[in-house]
Amino acid sequence: MARFFLVRHGETIWNKQRKYQGQSDIPLTDEGKIQAELLSDRLKHEKLDVAYASDLGRTMETAKIIAEQHDVEVIPTELMRELSFGIWEGLTYEDILQKWPQEYRSWIDNPYYEKPPEGETLSQLCERVSRFLMKAAKAYPDGRILVVSHAGPIRAVLSVLLNLKQSFFWKFKISNTSLTVIEYDGLKELSDSDAFIVTVNDTYHLDNKRN
Repeated sequence: MARFFLVRHGETIWNKQRKYQGQSDIPLTDEGKIQAELLSDRLKHEKLDVAYASDLGRTMETAKIIAEQHDVEVIPTELMRELSFGIWEGLTYEDILQKWPQEYRSWIDNPYYEKPPEGETLSQLCERVSRFLMKAAKAYPDGRILVVSHAGPIRAVLSVLLNLKQSFFWKFKISNTSLTVIEYDGLKELSDSDAFIVTVNDTYHLDNKRN
């Protein structure tokens, strides 16, 4: 089976300001770069056969910091972009709730079929991340694959693997530069496969450094 190292990008200023980022191209903060370096140091002894990243700046930069320890280039892919939040990108929860209370509640309660204005549904996100994982697993059937992405796509992978109802999507905590590891052979659709979840939201490299 292929082993996927799913990583959320490092911190951005919009993370600090608790703004919805979606597919807006927001760079890493200095802290985000340090987080990526700490994860890079943790993974330096892992053998990585290939590295992919969402094609946004914050994910590409995180991936390149990690890949410096390995002889691999970072391959950008739109399929692992964050969920599009449409016109809500750049706004806080409070901003959205003030202007679109009904639309926001409808989306939170039923994200699989509802979407932010001009945004994307959870079903669309699940479909594209599943398509990416199957393609990558077939290309590297026994590979060790780094994928730097966003909280939404990583939650989507876990939700599809566990065949969870859509309300569980919000229950997975995915921290900046956290490590989530799965194993998947790509022979069947992700939802029907015998894939395994090895670890979720592992931030030992951050917690240990600060201790």
